[in-house]
This record gives sequence, structure tokens and C-alpha cells, in this order.
Amino acid sequence: MDNFYDALALYYDTMQSDMDAAAWAEFISKLIKRHSQRNIECITDLGCGTGSVTVELTKKGYEMTGIDSAEEMLAQASTKEGAENVIWSVQDITDFDIGGKTDCFISTLDTVDHITDGEALERLFASVGKNLEDGGLFIFDAITMHHLAETFADNIFYEDYDDFTLLWVNSFDEETLINTAELTLFALTDEGLYERFDGELVEKYYPSEFFAGAGEKAGLELLAVYGELKDNDPSENEERIFYVFRKKAGTV
Repeated sequence: MDNFYDALALYYDTMQSDMDAAAWAEFISKLIKRHSQRNIECITDLGCGTGSVTVELTKKGYEMTGIDSAEEMLAQASTKEGAENVIWSVQDITDFDIGGKTDCFISTLDTVDHITDGEALERLFASVGKNLEDGGLFIFDAITMHHLAETFADNIFYEDYDDFTLLWVNSFDEETLINTAELTLFALTDEGLYERFDGELVEKYYPSEFFAGAGEKAGLELLAVYGELKDNDPSENEERIFYVFRKKAGTV
């Protein structure tokens, strides 16, 4: 492993072991059936990471493309069962090209929150609008203010496993609405020693109004907002919110 992010990719699925990828895929499929005005066959997953949700959606019959800028993440994704049924592509999700149009875009597990530049996030929406079929959907989740200001806040967390330990210290800026997590990972080597990797992850809270505005500019209409894996509106203490957009007919 050359750096922190390579190490993170190697252990990412272990750290996400409490995330039920099949349940996420089922929820996304349910939203597609509820809100789509067209037959959804092809889905592109933006910021797919190690592809857990991506490959689960192939099991539901969707033709999947997974896009991520981290080659090591996609290397891990390619080892999963069903990965051979996915087109994996190393690209920047704020400026991508899929060589045509797709029926649906998704972006899961806080991906959009890591884009802390609002203009860059608007470019993502613009790329989605450009590459989405009329009536197609854009479904993604985003963290809430409660998640950053209260759950993360300025707290310290750790995870200890057999072959690695991860520590992270959070710092939330109420003015910029950005949380900076300073992470230290100790990975067990074949020699029985631990190698240390240090890195940083940032996330930003965006209000619903921002997403609605970015969608409007891209020719996307905000259809619905849901709580995390729920069929109803988000609760006051929701950690994550799901958004469903649909491309308006006749927009570029």
C-alpha cells in the first residue's frame, strides 16, 4: 500500500460491514419503480467506491456502470461476486462521460457530501442532466445537519479489528458547514508489525434548497425526499436523506 487512501480502500468493506448493501439496492429499486416514467434498465453509479450497492443492483436485473476516481476502490470492486456484470470506469464524477445516455443515475453512501465545492457539485448535476434520458431519475443520499453538528461534531471515534485499527478526530466548522475528519490507520503487516497511514476526509452539509437549485439548472425536477431507507419524510434527527430527481422532457 502506497498511501492512506489505498489502505482505506483495502479495509473499506470491513469498516462498512454494518451497511446492508442488499437493503440499499432494494430501497433504490423501490424508488425507481415508484417515480419513474420510463423503463429503467441502465443505471450509472457515481462514486461507487468498492461497488457493494452496484453489484447488488445487478442482481435485480439492472445494467450497471460504476464510476469512481479512486482506482484502488475499483480494484476492490472488481473482486466482488457479480462484478463481471458491471462496467467499471475511473473518472471524476463532477466531469464524466459515459459515451451516451443512461436511464438512471445514483450516488450513495455520502458521496455527494465529500464534494465540498458547491460549484463542483453543480457541475455533477449538470453532467447528470446532460447524460440522462428524458424522464430518467437521479437518486442520491446526503447527510443531515444533525449528522455533522451532533453525531460527528467534535467527537473522536475508533474501530479496532484483527488486522487494522482506525482512529478519527472530527472538527465541524459551523460557518463553512464542513466537517474535517483527521484519520489514522494502523495496518498489520506480514511481519507482525503495524504500519501507520494518516489521511483526511471532508464532508459538507448542503440544504435541500441547494440541491433543488442545482437540479433546476440541470433540467432536473425534485420529486421527493425520504428518510434513510424509509418510505416517509425525514425525521428531525435523521442522519441521512434520500433525494429523487427526474429529468424534465426536452431539456439538454
